Order: sequence, then C-alpha cells, then structure tokens
Amino acid sequence: MTKTAIIQAQQRWEYMFLTRRSELALQDELNAVGQQGWELVAVEYYKDAKGIMGWIAFLKRPCAGPKPTGSGGEGHTEHVSGTESHHAPAISPDDVFDIKDGG
Repeated sequence: MTKTAIIQAQQRWEYMFLTRRSELALQDELNAVGQQGWELVAVEYYKDAKGIMGWIAFLKRPCAGPKPTGSGGEGHTEHVSGTESHHAPAISPDDVFDIKDGG
C-alpha cells in the first residue's frame, strides 16, 4: 500500500523586540504590531544599563520571503530579520514529495 504525505519546507520566522518604559505604552504598541501579524513570545520587566526600569517584549511572525538587504528597525523597535510582506509563499512542486511505505 502506498501512502502519500505532503511535507512543506520548515517554517521560517522573523523576530523583533520592543522596549517601552510603561505598561500602557507597551500594550498600545503590542496591539498595533499584533494587527500586522506579530505574535508576542515573551515579555520581561528589566533594568537597563543606566538603572532605569522598562519593559522588553520579544515577538515573531512567519517570514514570507527572502532575507532583506537593509537593516531593520528604528528607535526602540528592532527587526532582527525578515521582510515587510504579509503573504505566505506559495507551495511549489519542489516542496511536495511522496513517502512510500516499505512494508
């Protein structure tokens, strides 16, 4: 009996972090970037090098294309990698293959 499985390439992610001084500012920013497809992974209240307390949030979203050539982020928002496209790549025939049961 032959079984066929569709296996897609491994999911790629782009990452970003935000730093804000207040919970309200962080919440507002998280709500805004959440509408752009960003998912909160972790958040921590921390003391920076100057001894000032603040919030840092780590986010991720599926990467939709090749790595950009430019640097990311402005101010306290940092894009670690990724692209601005919001669409997932189409599955090509090379991404699908048959798995045959030897038994």
